[in-house]
Amino acid sequence: MMSSLRTKHSDTPVPAGLRIVPGLLLIFAVLFNPLLAVVNAHVMPLNQASVVGAELTLVLAAHIVAGVNFRPQMLTWYVLVAVLLVFATCRSIALEQIEAKYLRDALLIPTFIVLGMTFDKRNLTRVVVAIHAVVLIVLVLEALDTPAYSDLFRVQDYYINTRGYEAADFWNKQSDLYVSATRPDSRLFSFMDLHRLSSIFLEPVSLGNYCVIIAAFVCARYSSLSVSARVFLIGGTLVALVGCDGRLAAVASVLIFAASAAAPYLPRYSAVLYLPAALGAVFLLTSLGGFQAGEDDFPGRIAHTVELLSQFGVGEYLGLSVQRTLLSQAVDSGIAYLIITQSVLAFAALWVFVVLGSAERTREQVRFTHATGIYLSLVMMVSYAFLTIKTAALLWFIYGVLQRSRTAERVDASRARTGHDRPSGRLGTAAAALSARTRPAPVPLGDAR
Repeated sequence: MMSSLRTKHSDTPVPAGLRIVPGLLLIFAVLFNPLLAVVNAHVMPLNQASVVGAELTLVLAAHIVAGVNFRPQMLTWYVLVAVLLVFATCRSIALEQIEAKYLRDALLIPTFIVLGMTFDKRNLTRVVVAIHAVVLIVLVLEALDTPAYSDLFRVQDYYINTRGYEAADFWNKQSDLYVSATRPDSRLFSFMDLHRLSSIFLEPVSLGNYCVIIAAFVCARYSSLSVSARVFLIGGTLVALVGCDGRLAAVASVLIFAASAAAPYLPRYSAVLYLPAALGAVFLLTSLGGFQAGEDDFPGRIAHTVELLSQFGVGEYLGLSVQRTLLSQAVDSGIAYLIITQSVLAFAALWVFVVLGSAERTREQVRFTHATGIYLSLVMMVSYAFLTIKTAALLWFIYGVLQRSRTAERVDASRARTGHDRPSGRLGTAAAALSARTRPAPVPLGDAR
């Protein structure tokens, strides 16, 4: 049981000078891709190393901040880091090649969880609202003045220079936007006479995934949000959902809103069942419906997942495959991609850590864990886009903030009441521990499980 790795020891207060840094790192993680696109378009051409360097800097900075503010609660996630590092090392030795990208894909999860654990929960809504405002401003620009948006980011040039795309991959020669920005008649909101919007994410799939994450955030923290924050987040998300025409995003958001009402009353850690249930449903639907892989729609995507997993041999399930064809096909199936790059054992470990590593002490934690389980279970059947840092950072940062221990929250609340920092050093730590022992934290009505 993952809860055995958690501890009830006191948490060290976060130094005043570092309190804002985790939020800034999150904002940079969400925004660095459009910023690099602007540099590529108007300052100098970039390459793949530029993106890798930015991501590596973010990951290292996140772990430095987490290390400075280390608390025993983070041990669970550093155990996961160790598991991922061990497998990546074994894979490199077995195949005699280093694939740093595959390690990076999985490493983003514990990285931003531990970063979130250093951030004051009372400031989380401010950061999310700030990101949401930027997303909507750029979304409006894209919708009202597409040529200006296109000239600002020059999306195709950015992806050609930094992602290894070729000009031939962008089949719509009348558009300078991402390849999937065209809104065909089969889309959910095909009545709109507008391309699929992408905002700061530069491609519409990630904007859809972002909408699901905001829906999960709103459901988890609804009672803590002001009326204006609720209206802004919900209204803006609806606009973005219609704009990006995300079919999966719309379905996932509806399911998350429905599940949030029931989640606090379900058995503890029941979210672990979402993935096996989704995988079973995909195999059943494909078999009964006679779905065929190849079409870029829901039946075609899930049939592609079933076909890929059926083709996997021992090497693929052990993460030791050398078949580049299967690997390239796995980008349209998140579960297949993670298995072939991490092994079925490491993939199972990731799922178990995410679900059973949640404290589930409060309704916020329970609801967000269930929302995360639903989101991942659905998106992994059709794409591996959930691994991109521009949306993964936000998801796992929120997860980490909501997992902060009660002691850390009491220290934050104490600072807010006194209006100044608590003493630092051994004396400050002792004072915080004494305060935690002598003053019990109030438990909001309905938050005790």
